[in-house]
Amino acid sequence: MSEARDYYRWRVLAALFGLLVLILTDHFNSATFARNSGQAGVATSYSQLDRGACAPCGAPCQSED
Repeated sequence: MSEARDYYRWRVLAALFGLLVLILTDHFNSATFARNSGQAGVATSYSQLDRGACAPCGAPCQSED
């Protein structure tokens, strides 16, 4: 390998890690993430699961016709 490189592996990894941190910070602070995780005071499908449902996802029981 030559000594004159245009990039160093540690710099590329540091830049990618920095971008990942910025993206995750933006994602976790977004209103959409708060709404989807039930932290925004909005009723979500997770907070409205029916205790009498047949399926773990809250789906109603099939009618027996």
